[in-house]
Amino acid sequence: MHRVPARPTRIGRNDRGVVLDEERGPNLLVVCAANVCRSPLAEYLLARGLASLPEFEGHSVSSAGAGARDGAGLCERVDERIGADGAEFAAAHRSSRLTAADVGRSALVLTASKAERAAVATIDPSARSRTFTLREAMYLAAAEPIDSRAGADEEPLTVFAAEIHGRRGLMRSTPAPAPSGLRTLLRRKPTGDPLDVPDGHHLTLRQHRSALDDVSDAVDSILGALRRLTR
Repeated sequence: MHRVPARPTRIGRNDRGVVLDEERGPNLLVVCAANVCRSPLAEYLLARGLASLPEFEGHSVSSAGAGARDGAGLCERVDERIGADGAEFAAAHRSSRLTAADVGRSALVLTASKAERAAVATIDPSARSRTFTLREAMYLAAAEPIDSRAGADEEPLTVFAAEIHGRRGLMRSTPAPAPSGLRTLLRRKPTGDPLDVPDGHHLTLRQHRSALDDVSDAVDSILGALRRLTR
């Protein structure tokens, strides 16, 4: 079967803020199961957020699925969520199965759950220290501010991964809730691992939307940490 390589969202600053390009610089990879819902939403939000930061010019953000079938379009709920602003991204996105090449070219790998984190480690054991679930990265980055002087002359995704990896042994087994707004407090979450964003396709519509909210919340927190790192 022909495998379609993960197509990176190149970070640049044209009139739309984000362009699609085949060139690759240091990459941030997001992984979920099917690459139609959680990981492409995170890819879109991360690329849009990093586009305003000069330090990330030339970087790319891509996504893949640990069990994906190549060539599927976006989940309807994600398409609705990104709306007209994300129409170009939605039209271009096609699911892609995770490969060793995807992992190997990525300075930071974020996964929807521990299952995908394990899949990444199976493909490339050397990537363990730079692979985190979205919520794990959120909690680790929020534990204390990352000193903006850390690795000032180094690639920022590599510095971020190294900084939060060094905190792994200090994190509580059950993280304290991250700061949240009324929207988060009103959401009903299915029981599960606090470091995972569940696959909404196996849940109710309300829980599916809640899972996408979890992706957005984690991305917002991670973007905040990356902005502080590059000040």
